[in-house]
Amino acid sequence: MVWPREPPPRPPPPPKTAIKIGDKNHDIDLSKIPYLSAFVDFQTRAQPQLTEFIHGPIPLCDVALKGVESGYRHCFRALSTDLTQYHTLCNTYDFLCVDILGELTIDNIKYELTIDDIKFELKRAKINEDRCGMPLYDDYRVSRNAAFRLLYLILLGEFKDEVKDSVKIFSAVRFVVSDHKRFMWKTRKIVRAAYEDRFVSSAKQRASLDRSAKTSPVNLGAEYYSDVSTELWWSEPPENDYATDDSDLRYGRTEVNRDDDSDF
Repeated sequence: MVWPREPPPRPPPPPKTAIKIGDKNHDIDLSKIPYLSAFVDFQTRAQPQLTEFIHGPIPLCDVALKGVESGYRHCFRALSTDLTQYHTLCNTYDFLCVDILGELTIDNIKYELTIDDIKFELKRAKINEDRCGMPLYDDYRVSRNAAFRLLYLILLGEFKDEVKDSVKIFSAVRFVVSDHKRFMWKTRKIVRAAYEDRFVSSAKQRASLDRSAKTSPVNLGAEYYSDVSTELWWSEPPENDYATDDSDLRYGRTEVNRDDDSDF
């Protein structure tokens, strides 16, 4: 009999600093938020005896901190489908100097949108090999975080070739809009709204998005709640999660041909 492998020990949680922002108290990992790290460093140098850090209000700070701590996908859950709110949130991330994109390009983001499919298949193959009997589940955390990065890129990104890059952006947007299982309805709606606000879309592109967005009105309510059930609610992988490291994954797959941009 082959016994399941023991998961590696988890690293200790990073130290957090108590900061009052506006009228709310927060415990924040400053390593992830350069602006607040610099703010605390300056306050400490200016007043070494200071024990309480107080900062003025920051728009949508609660949502921004939740995204940094638990994954940017949670921003979609916290906000409505008002595009203005997402402009405000992305500007807050920019103000806090949070590096949402890093070195990611639109091609990297398109890959991340489908990476969980690969992890799922590799996990299935590994289970069959080890015969561990570990239950399978749909875990789309990487893809849903990538959807927010796509939104951020659309709203605040700078493009060398607006026309050429808009074609790649559209391909990614179409994938998000078409995948009703992977992305909750608010995500799909706001990503499309951001695209149509930033870029001029053709009639053919709009028709393609309309076809991708169609869903049965009867299932809309069930779909809203199923979005909650398809995601694990902890921010870190469970102890029995043997997911393969993302660096080992090279190719994505999807029913939508993401590389076929010639028609749009």
